[in-house]
Amino acid sequence: MERALKMLARKARTQAEVERALAKFSVAERETAVARLKELGYMDDSEVGLGRARTLLAKGEAPRLVARRLLSQGVASPVARSAVAEAAGGAAEDELVARALRLRLRGRTPRDEGERRRLFRSLVAKGHRASAVARALQLTWEGDDDDALEE
Repeated sequence: MERALKMLARKARTQAEVERALAKFSVAERETAVARLKELGYMDDSEVGLGRARTLLAKGEAPRLVARRLLSQGVASPVARSAVAEAAGGAAEDELVARALRLRLRGRTPRDEGERRRLFRSLVAKGHRASAVARALQLTWEGDDDDALEE
């Protein structure tokens, strides 16, 4: 329990992360510690998921990539989807791409076609759909959204 409290004092953790950290303890000790932490309100996957989703979306990542990250960190699928939806604030995909683009460009416009292409690859790597990124950058995109990084 002490180890889990120290972990949670440094950073909010999901239940799965706490359980992994307590792996060397017996199953009974681990379950008791996790139950007590939940009872005390020190551990809440929905709050952790929401906080992480807000942070990642603010950094320009796409909702679908954020949801995958939350899943990999042990947040349950419905909780991850709910956290991402709440963090996005109902913004459409085109608006989220535009925000990510503004974040990258810091108020200026792309200098040339090469910079547009680099921005395109960067935003697609952050999980945004190629067609939405192409619209935001005013690029012609006739490919499939899944083929974006092959170009």
